[in-house]
Amino acid sequence: MASVGRDPRRVFQAALNSAIATGARTTSDIGLGAETRAAIDTVAYEHPDASADDIAYACDVFESEHYEHRLTGS
Repeated sequence: MASVGRDPRRVFQAALNSAIATGARTTSDIGLGAETRAAIDTVAYEHPDASADDIAYACDVFESEHYEHRLTGS
């Protein structure tokens, strides 16, 4: 399901929660960047034993990929 017009943070949080809870991988049409999807997929792959470091990394990648421009002005 495509996420056109949806808040990226909500999409990210839902995808990450699914990866943590059920091992669900992302799809390319959810509206997140490739690096963010890869980080979420790492969490999904590690299910049910995803580490806190993998989860934190997914959060960091999301922030960098989707909101870094707010910090740098670019």
